Amino acid sequence: MKQFEPEKHLIFEGITGSNLYGTATPESDMDYRGVCLPDLDTLLNPFTPFEQKDSGFEEEDRAIYALSKFLKLCSDSNPNIVELLFVPEDKTLVKTKEWNRILENKHLFLSKKAKYTFTGYAFSQLNAIKRHRQWFIDPPKDKPKRSDFGLTDSPLVSGENLDNALNIPHDLFKDEFHDELLRERNYRLAKKQWDNYVAWRDNRNPKRKGYEEKFGYDLKYASHLIRLMDEGKELLLTGNLEFPLKNSKELLEIKNGKYSFEDFCALAEDMEKQFESWYEQSPLPKAPDRNALTELYLDIILNK
Repeated sequence: MKQFEPEKHLIFEGITGSNLYGTATPESDMDYRGVCLPDLDTLLNPFTPFEQKDSGFEEEDRAIYALSKFLKLCSDSNPNIVELLFVPEDKTLVKTKEWNRILENKHLFLSKKAKYTFTGYAFSQLNAIKRHRQWFIDPPKDKPKRSDFGLTDSPLVSGENLDNALNIPHDLFKDEFHDELLRERNYRLAKKQWDNYVAWRDNRNPKRKGYEEKFGYDLKYASHLIRLMDEGKELLLTGNLEFPLKNSKELLEIKNGKYSFEDFCALAEDMEKQFESWYEQSPLPKAPDRNALTELYLDIILNK
């Protein structure tokens, strides 16, 4: 059986990222997201499942999702996916009758879950900002060595079995054995943190690094955080997302250092507190209509 080619089965493809939000600069990459409807052979064959294809290049980022995966992610209010329901015509490259069916029923996907997903994604950005700031102010000095933790070069257990071993009641082991497992875990955590630091240190975009050195924190992540918070607010209160974003000018200003680190953190924390009020005001249901979405999916694939 020949390999499935999702590009030949697109029902939707659109421009996303900064060129959708209205925050693109001359240095911005192009981002594309698509949804495909696999042929029946691919849908029914358990040995050749297709969920997603990613093809990131130096100046282009493209991802294509199977309709089934899109339905799952979108109904879970995944911020990067739910926005595909609102891509305007001038940013839409492919749109078939199947995608029109999706758009006619976009209300089935929307729910108050957006509060948790948008704030969750946003505050993962804040955690990264704070982590990078700490690395910037007080970088780790040395790569951790096993000997620093009193360990030999031969671990007691392999990586995937360490957590399982630690979950066994430790009174079943000798104290020294359990102690070594704990030191092994601490070493691996320290090694992971070091590897993350080195990847950040060595792979930063030079311009982005310059801004971080000037303003003391990652401005691009800061802009993403406020964008996510504002999008979550709009989706909760209106059931809609409008692109380009109304606050695109402010997002660019944030990316150029509008706020000090302290003022930015205060702004983010204030918005987080307001989400409870926006959640209560939201006309959206608490959960998406998965039964109706299942019927829609089956109708689309059976009447393709």
